Amino acid sequence: MSRGLIELPTIYYFEQKNKYSGSLDKIFRYKIFPSDKLLCKIWHSEFAIDSISEDEITDVAEFELTAEGLGLMIDWIEDRYMEYALELQRKEQEEYKN
Repeated sequence: MSRGLIELPTIYYFEQKNKYSGSLDKIFRYKIFPSDKLLCKIWHSEFAIDSISEDEITDVAEFELTAEGLGLMIDWIEDRYMEYALELQRKEQEEYKN
């Protein structure tokens, strides 16, 4: 279920084969590549996807090119972000203890 962390264009935008990129907290980044499906890549960097190596991409998933697929992709991106945020919080707590 969407947490409302991100807003994406409508499915019509992606049906026209337009790519889309976004970020949360300036370092959690994602880019959507539409073709017959919606391909989404996630990485953690302050740099755009064209400036990183392929091994820096942390998650990749494919979804149907439908309104439902778009909704599932939003949920997936937000879930990955929540996992990322929890991991950062865990690391900060460990550093604070040391």
